Amino acid sequence: MGFLSGAYGKLMAGKYYRDLQYKQTLVTTQVRRATKEVADMEKYLSRMEKQVNANMQLAMRNAYVSAGFFKDYDFTGTNGGSPIGTGTWTDGQRQDYQAFTQMIQMQMSQAQSVWQMQFDMIREAMLQPLKDKEDELQTELDSLKSQTLIAEQEYKAKQEEEKSGIQYLKPDYTGQG
Repeated sequence: MGFLSGAYGKLMAGKYYRDLQYKQTLVTTQVRRATKEVADMEKYLSRMEKQVNANMQLAMRNAYVSAGFFKDYDFTGTNGGSPIGTGTWTDGQRQDYQAFTQMIQMQMSQAQSVWQMQFDMIREAMLQPLKDKEDELQTELDSLKSQTLIAEQEYKAKQEEEKSGIQYLKPDYTGQG
């Protein structure tokens, strides 16, 4: 009876083992795909954030230009690099420039804070579900790997049971039984 039990058990354990291997392959593919999606989304959000920062820097430069501080600016540096132009600064111009610079920097800082909060919310909304999916798939993969190891051990045990059962089916011609 050990031979039949072992043979049938080996067939069933082998089928279960192969099914688990197949599922493991599918889940491994899904994990890779999810990991790639997370990486792509992180790249996309980083590019978007860099673009917004570049646009803010451009807006800050445009604010300086539109304020008139650089209308006669000598970009060659021959006049000492004065932003007011060819003349020297008066105290009033210097104070206006410093006040304007502080205002623009404060606005820039506030805008960066707001955008940083926006990007944190966007990351939370767009990236976190992908990471959760990736974690869920990785957990499933780890579970399948454990189950596959157990199924492989069961398969080998049933093979041994089948082999040991064969010995009882061999005819004994010596009569020593």
